Amino acid sequence: QSDGFIDFYLLERNENYSGDKAYLKKFKVVFYGGEDELISAFNNGEIDGFGLANVFNLDKIVSPHEIFPLKTLKYYAVFFNSYSHPALKEKNIRMVLDSAINKDELVDKIFKGYALPVYGPLLSVNQFSESVDINEVLDKSGWLRGDDGIRQKTIGKELVKMEFTLVAPQIQILADTAELIKQKWEEFGIKTNVSIVSLPEINNEIIKTRNYQMIIFGNILGKSPDLYSFWHSSEKFYPGLNLSLYENKSADKLIESIRENFDEEERTGDLGKLQSMIVSDHPAVFLYSPDYLYIGKKKFYRFQEQSYISFPSDRFNNVEKWYVETARVLK
Repeated sequence: QSDGFIDFYLLERNENYSGDKAYLKKFKVVFYGGEDELISAFNNGEIDGFGLANVFNLDKIVSPHEIFPLKTLKYYAVFFNSYSHPALKEKNIRMVLDSAINKDELVDKIFKGYALPVYGPLLSVNQFSESVDINEVLDKSGWLRGDDGIRQKTIGKELVKMEFTLVAPQIQILADTAELIKQKWEEFGIKTNVSIVSLPEINNEIIKTRNYQMIIFGNILGKSPDLYSFWHSSEKFYPGLNLSLYENKSADKLIESIRENFDEEERTGDLGKLQSMIVSDHPAVFLYSPDYLYIGKKKFYRFQEQSYISFPSDRFNNVEKWYVETARVLK
């Protein structure tokens, strides 16, 4: 277009393709300025489907449709910088910070149920949750409520308050998550300040310098999970992605061994051991794995035939199998 922006791509079936021929003859990818424009176009019959970013916009869709929730190989967590506050060096404190968060409640309130609660660095069905008396653990650890209700502890000659700053990217679901976490922690006398920061600043400054006490961020796993960049101690500092600055020699050896092992059964067993090891150290509060929601017309066949996707573009992996019409045929 004359304004320099691409409005759409029009793709046509390759009639000379050697593999299975696609059912759809043409495929048009249209670009819009925002989700409200997308929903309006769908309601007006201009497009057949689109990816929905904000689940709370479902109510705006009035045209007959079907929701295709695709599970993703992505999860979000609150990563602790244990070097930034004395309380975060204590494993028991990290444990109660985790135990205080009801992940099922987050899934319901933030995603209307279109997400999975996550309990570790792998998207495992196993739930690693401990039933603990949070107030009792905090009291026994010496973190007692002061006159202002905030927990505090004398370390050396200094009275240290249990007060943290939780950094979250300027993305609505993550900002909402941070507020819900703040409410939960403050019920137990843990003062929490939420800092919402633009994504460029998060990437270019805060993560690069590890200048945070806690940060909500996401990790994307491949279909064959490799946890090296996220949890190996050599990745503690930029450009590594070990945001908890996690360091465990046994975990390092397992991560390295898994990378070199091509025996699928042994590899799966070692991944389970690694998951348990990391979870028991409580370097983060693992939160949820959001579904990717695709909205399509009622007659939108063979779309949902993938167990997991890593990126939104993966929804097109089986596009040659999609079709929108059926007909009776004689055999």
